[in-house]
Amino acid sequence: MKLLHTSDLHLGRQFNGISLEEDHAAVLDQIVEAVKANGVDALIIAGDVFDRASPPRSAVRQFNGFLQRIKTETNAAVAMIAGNHDSGDRIDLSAIAADRSRWLIRGAISAEEAPLLLSDKHGPVAISALPFAYEYAARECFESETIDTPEDVLVAQVAAARSQIPEGARWIIVAHAFVTGGSVSESERSLTRVGGIETVRTSAFDGAHYVALGHLHRPQSVSADHIRYSGSPLAFGFDEADSEKSMSLIEMDATGQVSVEVVAFKPIRR
Repeated sequence: MKLLHTSDLHLGRQFNGISLEEDHAAVLDQIVEAVKANGVDALIIAGDVFDRASPPRSAVRQFNGFLQRIKTETNAAVAMIAGNHDSGDRIDLSAIAADRSRWLIRGAISAEEAPLLLSDKHGPVAISALPFAYEYAARECFESETIDTPEDVLVAQVAAARSQIPEGARWIIVAHAFVTGGSVSESERSLTRVGGIETVRTSAFDGAHYVALGHLHRPQSVSADHIRYSGSPLAFGFDEADSEKSMSLIEMDATGQVSVEVVAFKPIRR
């Protein structure tokens, strides 16, 4: 199975007062073309679709047009989550016109983490899309007062998701988190509101064959090839100016082993 993993689009963002709308249009075009050119089975967008909870209307129109192109021009399934910059309710609205059998769009946290079930010639693949949530929301969702950290949130989400994975299925997790050992950039916002430890250990994802991450803007794998950040498609800080931005093209074999190919974005300016 082929997956195209991207994240941290931050649509509606400006850079030092300069609109990035044209840059984002080029990025979205390149994602569509990469899906078509590589015969991608599933497109993964791992959070921070928008730069803020109330994005400009132009950004919403731009993204809706992109989703329509994925729907009409490709055969790819879609798994997408809200990140810490997003409004979960707004991301959930994107699911209204989705093909529920082929798309899983998750804005709000849920105690019932039902996966998107796909299949290829090797058998079933289950994709769990785990949206970002703060601790207070997770405590209410899971009815647990012991959830105090971002890691506690993800551990609860992963446990709920794991219980719904069919026996023998290869398992993909989509999450928006700061995994221990990841390399940060100056443009990322903290995942905690009151300070404290925001990192998540890789052991939180035990059992998954691929973990598609968002939040960190540098493309990188953490601890193992199958735990990966695609990075943002655009540079949002001066410390990212010389880094190559990319999507991650993932190919998963019959046993769930993955190979990673970097598909570079072609910026319209630097």
